Amino acid sequence: MKKLLYLLILGSLTTVSAQNSYDEKPFNNSKKEFNDWSISAFAGTSLIQNSDLSSWWGGYMTPGYDFQFQVNKQISHAFGLSLQYQMGKTRQKGTIYDNTPWGNAYQGKTHGKTEYTGISALVDINASNLLRRVDNKTEFKWAMHLYAGAGILGYKAYRNHYYGSNNDYSLVTDQKLADKSVFAQVGAGVRYKLNDKFDLEFKGMYVMSGDEEFDGSGKPEIGYWTAADAEEGRDDNMLTFSLGVHYKIGKHKEALQWNSPLNRPTVVPPTPFECIDADKDGVCDQWDKCLDTPEGIRVDGSGCSLDSDGDGVPDSEDKCPTIPGPPTNGGCPEKLVRISGEDVATRINAYLEGIEFDYNSDRIREQSYDKLNHAAEVLLANPDFKFVVEGHTDAAGGVDYNQKLSDRRAASVVRYLANKGVDTTKLSSIGKGKSDLKWPECNPVTNCPAWKNLENRRVVFKEIK
Repeated sequence: MKKLLYLLILGSLTTVSAQNSYDEKPFNNSKKEFNDWSISAFAGTSLIQNSDLSSWWGGYMTPGYDFQFQVNKQISHAFGLSLQYQMGKTRQKGTIYDNTPWGNAYQGKTHGKTEYTGISALVDINASNLLRRVDNKTEFKWAMHLYAGAGILGYKAYRNHYYGSNNDYSLVTDQKLADKSVFAQVGAGVRYKLNDKFDLEFKGMYVMSGDEEFDGSGKPEIGYWTAADAEEGRDDNMLTFSLGVHYKIGKHKEALQWNSPLNRPTVVPPTPFECIDADKDGVCDQWDKCLDTPEGIRVDGSGCSLDSDGDGVPDSEDKCPTIPGPPTNGGCPEKLVRISGEDVATRINAYLEGIEFDYNSDRIREQSYDKLNHAAEVLLANPDFKFVVEGHTDAAGGVDYNQKLSDRRAASVVRYLANKGVDTTKLSSIGKGKSDLKWPECNPVTNCPAWKNLENRRVVFKEIK
């Protein structure tokens, strides 16, 4: 028990040490897996609100236009920063009351318009990624984004003094883009992932100008009731609604904003383990059942030499590694003496079982040469018998195609044996196609496992009596 407790404590300390060592590795750009830069362009409409002159008034709505251009940096999966340039134009209406600078007996409507540009920094919070469940492993393509930011705003505000004329607008306020023209904005957007490079987003923002003259109402004048007095004491604000596209920059496939570390697989630090392999066979001594395997010999998972033909003679010592034979003959079949024609055919068929050809071809694969060589030895030792060489295919493909393919493969075997000195007058070839399957139930081939279909593709020797 004491020994077991000691091993558990030692293992825990080793794991903690390895974890600490793993965590201490610094993170740098080379370790990035996601793109974190993007550029964006938005286009939409603008509406003056909460002001002396408004974009909806008296049953009318007079929207303007708004354009936004952004450079974005994703800091984490749920937090980003944007630098935004914004430009547009608003259109608004209001009322001029009695006792105005233009006439003490007049009350009527007036029009305004404001041309603006702004530069601001925005905070981008990916609410969908921030609030995503840990156990939600599915890919998501919709995301809610929340925005807040501030910047500087420059504008030129114009007002038309008399209703009905569109040509007598005059400049009321000219605010330069400077550090004194600070404004703020908040909003939200719904973003859709089109693909790895592009996103679409519909966004609404509430812009707080921090100025009572943004709408073109001008400054209040002592002793007069002007358009600037309609909503005295309120800063002019604006709504923008726009549709935009984001282009994600970088060499990686995915963007950081669409990936949460909560859904990433946990990285397990490497186990501190030293593999000792004395015989250099690729299997650690802790699991090697044959510790003295000669160097360069192919071994199985237990570290022992392979025995491909299962005759008990390791491939490293087997002179015929693909043909079973007794250890007394180096793993090769013993030379045959003369036997009956039926026995000759039986032995040859045993040797040729599993002979392989190239796909859709009559070319014999090199790994089948040993089998054919031993078949040739049997035929040369028994030259008095005649045989027909039958070629067979599986049930895949048409009848005519399989017939021709089996003809060619049977003839190819006869040619090979002829090159080994076998008398071809004693051999004839014929193709059977798929007419005589070893496993008849394999028609169609989907009815059977691969090994049965393989056995249907065969070459068979039959004695001619």
